[in-house]
Amino acid sequence: MRFGLLLLGEYLPERLKKLAQVAEAHDFEHLWVADEKFFRDPYASLAYLSQHTSRIHLGPCVTDPFTRHPAITAMAMATLDEIAGGRGVLGIGAGFSGLEALGIQRQKIVLALREAIQLIRQLWSGGAVDYEGETVSFHSAELNFPARPDIPILVASAGPQILRLAGEMADAVMLGDLASPVAIGKSLAFVAEGAARLGRSAQDVYRITRLNLILSDDLEAACNLMRPWITGDLWHTYPRWDTMPTYQPDWEVKLQPLCEFIEHYGGKPRNVDDFKLVAEFNPLITTEMVREKALVGSVDQVVAQLQEIAGTGIQEVALYPLPLDGQDVEFVLDTFFEQVMPRFMNASHVREV
Repeated sequence: MRFGLLLLGEYLPERLKKLAQVAEAHDFEHLWVADEKFFRDPYASLAYLSQHTSRIHLGPCVTDPFTRHPAITAMAMATLDEIAGGRGVLGIGAGFSGLEALGIQRQKIVLALREAIQLIRQLWSGGAVDYEGETVSFHSAELNFPARPDIPILVASAGPQILRLAGEMADAVMLGDLASPVAIGKSLAFVAEGAARLGRSAQDVYRITRLNLILSDDLEAACNLMRPWITGDLWHTYPRWDTMPTYQPDWEVKLQPLCEFIEHYGGKPRNVDDFKLVAEFNPLITTEMVREKALVGSVDQVVAQLQEIAGTGIQEVALYPLPLDGQDVEFVLDTFFEQVMPRFMNASHVREV
């Protein structure tokens, strides 16, 4: 199983460069820069990183079909791929960040993703394109430079419909925050359904799961750092918790105070800052719920989680390091490289023998 690294655009260029170089030095497959508004621009950052790395694949994780016209995404991604010597990978998904500030409403999300991918691939193939979809149009124009036509497209999601779309159209899929073998299995089944629609094999789709990485011998402290992410995700998904691959029927009772808040509030979170409004409900999130959605705890506990994931068909884990107080992202990565990876690789080798 391989690894990738996901970073926000929160770092100064020199520090971002060093993080990318250390990931490449440890043979990470991908370096993703989040298209999270309003951090530093991911395409500019990735172009910069392409000049300071030589092997690692580079891409946004993830862009969306709403905040940028897909033709602009096609242009930006083809430019990055050219600068990076063919190491570009386009990560695309439903989007969330910055939409309210931009006055944009997501509509027909699955169709918008389908049409965006279709248009982007047509533009990469060269020549004039006419495209008239329900969510996007493009009239008698083309990229004015040659693009690599087979730049890989990764679709990221935790939702069944978009996972099916990934199975139909994507070169790779990234599952959102899934560490549980049961939940991963459910999600990959949706990918397989989509692939079967077009006579593809699910094995043709490269399979990644994106996970926060929180390393500490204090499991409770590690879980506390992750709980707000899950509370916010529950709010965003409510009332369709049954569509979440980690769903358990007893949530309706155990999480009743959160349900009551959401019903009283009367709407979904508008941005990440809104998650603070549900912080009082974080203690409702159990350790089991955390471990289903993140790599948390001691080195041995994280190694055990990775061993479980390795048996699911997942080919890569994209890590988003979350440091605790007194740590920094370099500490989390160094601990992963020096302690987690060797134990995991050794255990995997022993199991194969």
